[in-house]
Amino acid sequence: MIADLLGGKFCRDTGYGLRTALPILTSLILAAGLLLPCSYRLEAQSSICGSKEYLDNLPVPPPKNLNVKRQVQLVNCSNQVILGAANAAHDAGQPPWPVFPQDGTWVMQPYGTPNNANVLTIDIPPQWYGQFQSGGVAPNFWGRTGCRYDLIANRAQCETGGCAGQYDCSSANISPPPGTTLAEWTFYQQFGNVFIDSPDISAVNGANLTIDIAPRGGDDLNPLNPKDFHWLKWNYPLTVHGSDLRSMGKCSTPSAGSFAVKRSDIDQTKSVEPNYPLLGYVIVDSNGNPTMPSGDNSLACLSNCGRYKFPVEVGKTGCNPNTDGNCYAWTTFCAGNESVQYGQQCMTDADCLQFNGGVNYHIACFKKQGPNGPGTCELRAFYNGSASQCNNTGNPQPAGPASKVPCNNTYGSVNPLDMDNSTKFDWSDQPANETCANVTFNNQPVACIGDDTLHAVLHGAYTWPNDPEVFGGDASVYRIIFAPGGTPASITPAEMGVPLCSSLPDNYMYSQNRTNCGIPVNNQGAVFGIGRVANNGSNKWQSSGHDWPCNLDERGAGDNGVICRWNPPPAGNCTPPVTDDTNVTASACGRIDSGVTVMSGSITPSHSGDGMFVEVAVPKLLNTVSLPASVSGCVPAQGMGAWTLVASQPIHTNQGMIAWYAGTSNTSVACNVTVTLTSKNPAEIKVYDVPRSSGKVEVMSSATGDFNGGPPFPSVSAGSAVTANANDLVLGALLMVNQQPTPITYWTNWLTNGANMLACLNNNQSCPTDDGTDYLPGYSTYSSNSDAGHQAVGPGTHYFHRDAYNIGQFSWGGLAIYVQLN
Repeated sequence: MIADLLGGKFCRDTGYGLRTALPILTSLILAAGLLLPCSYRLEAQSSICGSKEYLDNLPVPPPKNLNVKRQVQLVNCSNQVILGAANAAHDAGQPPWPVFPQDGTWVMQPYGTPNNANVLTIDIPPQWYGQFQSGGVAPNFWGRTGCRYDLIANRAQCETGGCAGQYDCSSANISPPPGTTLAEWTFYQQFGNVFIDSPDISAVNGANLTIDIAPRGGDDLNPLNPKDFHWLKWNYPLTVHGSDLRSMGKCSTPSAGSFAVKRSDIDQTKSVEPNYPLLGYVIVDSNGNPTMPSGDNSLACLSNCGRYKFPVEVGKTGCNPNTDGNCYAWTTFCAGNESVQYGQQCMTDADCLQFNGGVNYHIACFKKQGPNGPGTCELRAFYNGSASQCNNTGNPQPAGPASKVPCNNTYGSVNPLDMDNSTKFDWSDQPANETCANVTFNNQPVACIGDDTLHAVLHGAYTWPNDPEVFGGDASVYRIIFAPGGTPASITPAEMGVPLCSSLPDNYMYSQNRTNCGIPVNNQGAVFGIGRVANNGSNKWQSSGHDWPCNLDERGAGDNGVICRWNPPPAGNCTPPVTDDTNVTASACGRIDSGVTVMSGSITPSHSGDGMFVEVAVPKLLNTVSLPASVSGCVPAQGMGAWTLVASQPIHTNQGMIAWYAGTSNTSVACNVTVTLTSKNPAEIKVYDVPRSSGKVEVMSSATGDFNGGPPFPSVSAGSAVTANANDLVLGALLMVNQQPTPITYWTNWLTNGANMLACLNNNQSCPTDDGTDYLPGYSTYSSNSDAGHQAVGPGTHYFHRDAYNIGQFSWGGLAIYVQLN
């Protein structure tokens, strides 16, 4: 790499730097002997993903709400599908508040996919604005690789960036795991008439992908302080485009120990259960080699701190740094040990030992006002080399910009924007770093990759807990770019759908586990199981045949194995009702996230003249909710057998609607049912063919209500109904609306459909058949879900009743009808 500073410009004009300051900065850099990394920036003259030309041409759809002042676009520059993700940020004492892309998905297609399908646009809600108080949770964004994902079931199991098996991390209120590069923020902080954003890139726990943050618009320099060398636009790019730590051979070296996480490492992580991995979601063969797909590529590069947080944080289980080398390293690199004191006054580093029992954690005496002190005892960075070696220059070195100075903001560096000799030296950002070689335990080297190693690619990223890599901006739009310029390191291909349990390799012993799980699968509506294998002691990875968790609930993580489906998934975007040989012989469903027309999938009635039933569930999202304007298809258009309203249950005032319609089929060939709404909203329909229906609905029950959050967790019921016939078919729906933004409420067990409140759970009798949960209106904020059940029941008192799990609030409605059977 060579420097080319002709004409007072850097080797590439990014369009983001301050042009008037460049000649001054150039002279400072030349005087320091800095060699600038120019070669990786040649994409400036092309439309390579992440380049200025590419970003300038990306469209930005307007915010959906006039109160939105900031937008973030997630840009996938890799050649694989990755999933975007966000947490649910909130201020102290406020509920978690999720976000969801305008695009209606978290799936980011590879770079080059038509219609910019590699880009997601997120409106930042006002609930995310301002400086969060202590106890709040700041906004995070990250990318997830190697995912198997099921959008309808809200499931995703990813090799990196996973969040407890959920597809929508934000509505689940889950933050990123170790080994994941993320973008952290505060948005729209007011300073007089100026609103400032403060983003950073965090690799403090490691990095799965190189990412960058590019402002679109905004001031070239901080309007409140033109000498501020932490301004994003002046520092951009923050990372080396086209490079990747995973491909540089620096994450696994004999001197440092392994800081790389490979696919084969996942299933060998420590477990809280004997023999089984804590993380076991990479599918492996009997020798522990990754398969489906094959290959043992590197997934992440851990940092000094991250190595002692993956797969679990050493200090979380309690540890003694005096006797445990890993605990000592965690205390030294992560500053997580509360018994170690920071902030005490000092004049030298040696002064800090007296506050920590004489144990040398290499704490710095940080003299923020300059080398003459006094200072305070603080955590420091640890380098394999030195800052000058990292930057290929002598001292003093420039403090920035990050695009040119990999190890920037170091102690005593020079602010290129400040020509005042009395103020230009940067003493206050971070203390002097320590050398990895000096960190030992029992006279043995401690594994230390060096923050300078990570900064070689992630110039402007946090790599240790107090890294001063926070930048300011006032742009209305920011781009978070994943793998800018592409990546030379492999990314495990994503797979749409969750694998069938029966498709797993033989060492998972599907048949034996299916037999063992027969009751949950056949009688309790289990949708997902967890395929597990363990090391049997001779490096053979195999299931015992009776060790799979059988029925994973909607919020279950399943990370100790492979989340898999017991039965094939629904073909469309909803779950059709379960059928049997007698009562419900055919079924179909349809769902829309928003619209006025919803059509079912194809259904073939057993005979012309069969009884047909349609459930319509509509939660309010956009407009007033009322009964459908029309229902058509599969039955006569008018007259005898035409669709007729049987019963309906509104949820409060225009908040939602459940309705049941009955008709008589006039065909025995494939047909579709179409429901037309009176106004644009999300909706779902479920269609049942009931050949034995007498045409009479004997009785019904319905109810509506609210749950205001907190334990005890609610039971939602359509109420009781008394039937007289020996054989009635119960058809029911339970619909949730007005949910607190996060987490999404989910259903757990059906309690009963008989007079005995425990009959369903204990004997698997009279249980409403679980059709699975469908989310309305499509995994977004305020999602609602609808569930239907059906089972033949005898005479007596019955309850259409189910448990829900929730830590927020929601409104609900339930409606059950009891159809007389011949």
